[in-house]
Amino acid sequence: MKAVILAANPSRRLSPFIEHRTKPMIRVAGGPILEYTLKSLHQAGFREILMVVNHEQEGIRAHFGSGDHLNLNLEYVVQESPKGIGNALWTCRSWLENEPFCLVYGDVLTDGNPFIPMLDAYSESGQDLALVTLPASSSEFGNVYLDPEMRISKLVEKPVEVQANYVFAGMFILHSEIFSLLEKNGQSMSGAFQSLIQDSVMKACLWEEGWIDIIYPWHILEANQLLMKSWDEARIDQSVELKGRVQIDGPVVIEEGVRIESGTVLKGPCFIGKNCYIGNNVLIRSHTALGPGSIVGYGCELKNSVVFGASDIGRLSFLGDSVLGENTQLGSGLTTVNHSPDYSPISCQIDGKKVQTGLAKLGAFIGDGVNLGARHTLPPACIIPVGKQIPDNITL
Repeated sequence: MKAVILAANPSRRLSPFIEHRTKPMIRVAGGPILEYTLKSLHQAGFREILMVVNHEQEGIRAHFGSGDHLNLNLEYVVQESPKGIGNALWTCRSWLENEPFCLVYGDVLTDGNPFIPMLDAYSESGQDLALVTLPASSSEFGNVYLDPEMRISKLVEKPVEVQANYVFAGMFILHSEIFSLLEKNGQSMSGAFQSLIQDSVMKACLWEEGWIDIIYPWHILEANQLLMKSWDEARIDQSVELKGRVQIDGPVVIEEGVRIESGTVLKGPCFIGKNCYIGNNVLIRSHTALGPGSIVGYGCELKNSVVFGASDIGRLSFLGDSVLGENTQLGSGLTTVNHSPDYSPISCQIDGKKVQTGLAKLGAFIGDGVNLGARHTLPPACIIPVGKQIPDNITL
């Protein structure tokens, strides 16, 4: 069976991290989202993968190429303009011929391998199949309802009354007849799904483990936590240099070429990428992922943060519950304030709209190529756009 991964959508709600990469190439727990998906597909027995690309497709092609290093055969098709999921799948019709296939949305992530139970469920019924899950909140998703036989009986695209309910988890096994339904419904994916549901031929496979659809910047932190929570052992490359007394506590992953100076404490789960340098007396707390080629100066504290890589964090800085893009420069003494005065849930401005995060702690979102001078204090849920240059905060 072949698999199709949709990875073309620019997804502007993830700014400032989407300008230089497509959403599936966002790094969490040490690797791109897309890499975890491909490895899970390989583990489940898939070998032929078609990737639908458009936005920042060069990054995907450069990183994965033909898929040889993952023992996969990767091919690419370009969705010329962002016309939705149905149109993205429509571009693949000649490649899929007349056989069933697995459809995967490139921006969803699980903490286990859902493709194995999906294939088992499909082998029993032979019917079109959707992975469904029960998220903490179903307000962002179409709600699905199941009958006693685990058939999907109803799909409500925009529920008026938001309540906890099952949702599509972004992974499906479909027959080639889906293309005639797409044609009938003007290439609307939801319309094609509604047709399958009306004919009572779409089954559900229930996923009860961790799952996330990365929609907003703070979901990067949640995805990072989701993957790291399953880590149960430390993995430290033999080339790592630990200078003097370095304390390591819990499942810490440290890749090759890393140098860590004396007095530093690492509390797992956390990740330190290739060729990073960590200065003296640094505290790196749990659920922090430090991307390759990054520098952390003397006396810094990093907590529950994701740094994509090639960044420099100045001495005596605090980075909490934050995400940094690539090639960022943070001056010494920078502080991210990660809570409101009364610890009430924090809201964030996304595309000019106030969005409630539901989080009591949330720091800054700093885009690629930002240069922040020394001694700045950033408020909760602060967004700094790509390439922003802010001089030192000098008091005379």
